[in-house]
Amino acid sequence: MDERCENLGEVQRKLDLAIENFARIGENNETRTGSNFRPTYDNLAEMSRRLFQRLLYSLPDGYAHHLCVFEAVDGGYKTELRVDMDTELDALKWVWKYEDQMRVTFR
Repeated sequence: MDERCENLGEVQRKLDLAIENFARIGENNETRTGSNFRPTYDNLAEMSRRLFQRLLYSLPDGYAHHLCVFEAVDGGYKTELRVDMDTELDALKWVWKYEDQMRVTFR
């Protein structure tokens, strides 16, 4: 497995920690300076959470997905995933499930 890739559960745990840290940083800035940076941190955290949830929703159940790249782009995201599979038929089944779930067709 590519060393850049992580299990989606681990990515979710790290995202939750980052969101907590964003909130904490916003609270500290608000307390220390009297200014209110919190909406910026909260919006960034919420945007990250929503994009990641969209990714999770799009993936077929029953597979070990590993996230290698996840970037926000133009209101959506660009991602690179690795999925543990043994055969070409397994890969085709994943594609068919994805197409059915997301109502898209790969060409």
